[in-house]
Amino acid sequence: MKLCLKKYILSAILFMGIFSWAGVSAQEAKEPPPSPTGMVAVPAGKFTRGTEPDRANQICLKNSKVCNVSWFEDEVPFHSVQLENFHIDIHEVTQQEFQRVTGKNPSEFKGPDLPVEKVTWHEAVEYCEKLGKRLPTEAEWEWAARGGGDLAFAWGDAAESKKANFCDRSCAKRWKEKQFDDGYRHTAPVGSFPANGYGVFDMAGNVYEWVQDWYDSDYYRISPNSNPQGPATGRHKVIRGGSWINYSVGVRPSDRTDAKPKKRLNFVGFRCAL
Repeated sequence: MKLCLKKYILSAILFMGIFSWAGVSAQEAKEPPPSPTGMVAVPAGKFTRGTEPDRANQICLKNSKVCNVSWFEDEVPFHSVQLENFHIDIHEVTQQEFQRVTGKNPSEFKGPDLPVEKVTWHEAVEYCEKLGKRLPTEAEWEWAARGGGDLAFAWGDAAESKKANFCDRSCAKRWKEKQFDDGYRHTAPVGSFPANGYGVFDMAGNVYEWVQDWYDSDYYRISPNSNPQGPATGRHKVIRGGSWINYSVGVRPSDRTDAKPKKRLNFVGFRCAL
């Protein structure tokens, strides 16, 4: 994980939320097969990833006093990504589901319908494999989180209360954005906020989500255009979507950050793909 001023909070947390600006350039008509129970079909599509750091920083400053252009430097260059259709869980994996499959619940904030957190990347992989699934790739995750749109957030171009769980006036952290109110101090029960255009919940905020890919700040410079799988090796894994502990700028679909795969963090969970 990159430490230094690139993090949204200089020393209080071990992650960052990164804003990127990307537009959907095309979408294929190819229809995916019916989804398994609890999953939704995400159609094949093509979109453009990347952001100009200065522009991202300007958006950050709309809601927060502490922002830095260096936070967004791994969001260049712009590049096109084409994906095949796939399926993704409608909700983040809950504590009840995780305990039923694994027999354990590592979460700090207990509740059967709350997302499981403090789960390692390896445990997330194992859970998905036991159900015949896998973690989504970083590109798949972003495409699903966009919900078929090309805006800064899944719902529009500005942060809003009651659209996602991030660090607002209910949050106990000193960097909270008091102009927003989502009603939750920590994690929220899955499905507490509106679904995106694909019918998927909580891909913005609540908990970060592990994805398949290793993290590389320069990966966008070498990423293949078709179904990218991420770097072959690395030290950290990508986490996506922002969380209850983030500034609002961290909960957009294009956010990128990372964590050590063995870390247990009370703001990181996951969902599976197929």
